[in-house]
Amino acid sequence: MTAHLLHPHQQKINLNGKRFNAIRGGRRGGKTKYEIEKLSHKATSKKDRTVFYIAPTQIQARNIIWEGLKAKLSGIGTVNEVRLEIKVPTVDGGFSIIKVAGWENRENFRGQPADHITFDETDTMKDFFIGWQEIFRPALIDTGGTADFIGTPKKENPNLRRLEKQAETDAEWASFHFTSWDNPTLPVAELEKAKAEMDADTYRQEIMAEYVDNAGALFHYDALIDVFSNTITKDKEKYLIVDIADDGSDKTVFSLWEGLEEYKREEYAHMNTETIISQIREYQRIEQIPMSQSLVDAIGVGAGVASSSLLTGIIGYKSSYAPIKTDQSIVQLPNIHYRTGAPLTSEYANLRSQCVFTLADLVNNHKVASRVTGEFKEKTIEELALYQDASKGDGKRMATQKEDVKEALGRSPDHSDTMIMRMYFVIRARMIPEQSIEVAELRQRQQQIFNTNQNFIVQDSTK
Repeated sequence: MTAHLLHPHQQKINLNGKRFNAIRGGRRGGKTKYEIEKLSHKATSKKDRTVFYIAPTQIQARNIIWEGLKAKLSGIGTVNEVRLEIKVPTVDGGFSIIKVAGWENRENFRGQPADHITFDETDTMKDFFIGWQEIFRPALIDTGGTADFIGTPKKENPNLRRLEKQAETDAEWASFHFTSWDNPTLPVAELEKAKAEMDADTYRQEIMAEYVDNAGALFHYDALIDVFSNTITKDKEKYLIVDIADDGSDKTVFSLWEGLEEYKREEYAHMNTETIISQIREYQRIEQIPMSQSLVDAIGVGAGVASSSLLTGIIGYKSSYAPIKTDQSIVQLPNIHYRTGAPLTSEYANLRSQCVFTLADLVNNHKVASRVTGEFKEKTIEELALYQDASKGDGKRMATQKEDVKEALGRSPDHSDTMIMRMYFVIRARMIPEQSIEVAELRQRQQQIFNTNQNFIVQDSTK
């Protein structure tokens, strides 16, 4: 690549020599022009190379870079408009291929080797790390290939932010940041106009390429990533959490914990009631987990599991259950004649919201850990990052509803559900009998409520 074509920030990227580059830039800052130069150079410098450019969609791939690539290689390469491929001659007398595609077609690249890959608008790609690790990273093994990850940051799906975090500790990675102002070809008057007309957050994100945190997000993104490397002080109590698909068509997830560290997670497809019960009993036997520390999502197929006589004593969990009262009221003073503490209260809309807020507090304070890796890890991060404070101003704290998270993901958030349900035991542990007379009474009433819920589960399962 000829460095004189590049502005100073582009030259800095070009000369850094790292294998993987996370490049965060403002709109019209020169990201795409840099990648056109790099893709062309990678393809023409040696024969028999394959170079990929991946945008979020096929339409975006054509609109963002296709015409620019064709103009760059005009009169040199052979263009296939249908396949969005350009065959180019190389300096050593051979040929190489540049392939342009959308992220939605990523499965087409499985098993194909690559010498270089550019991912554009990386923050708008769903399930990005799963696709990167399972499809594209293996494509670079045989070739020792390189990759660039470019884009303007998006607070809803901060893939670039996570790649930059990896660059802090991995010697093969580098990260770069430049703004729209750093492109000397852009008219200053237009940039000044954008600054005057845009709201502050949009200007910071789109022009300055800064990270703008989602103000309503319950989980701090960096802390969420740290869950999978945290070292915590844990007790020896073990717990089993089972998330069962509502209709049995999806996967059933089993999550095993030692204290607040998840040490194992496994999933199985298309399990029926009998096989789920059998698997629960097997985990309990091998891991020595008591029934009182086992919890199952008692919705749909799970209702039959929770009501099974083979699992007497297991806890049936439903998101819609009332929250557990654990906090002393700050407005109702205790009557000194008959009780030592203020009445207990709860400020949550339902049990699920109470569990989500509890998990967020532990995650943000680095008090929970998980040892799962790969796809399970990526799904958990993606799912929990979507939760926001969705309270309606009625004095009850409410987290984003599961159906809204499911709609945003395009799938059920089964993996984060196991972590959320684990919080039931954290909340229950706060109900210490010695705390006050009311707590002891409350524990008895709470048990009666769960017994009633259990009876409803039995009735539902027999209909």
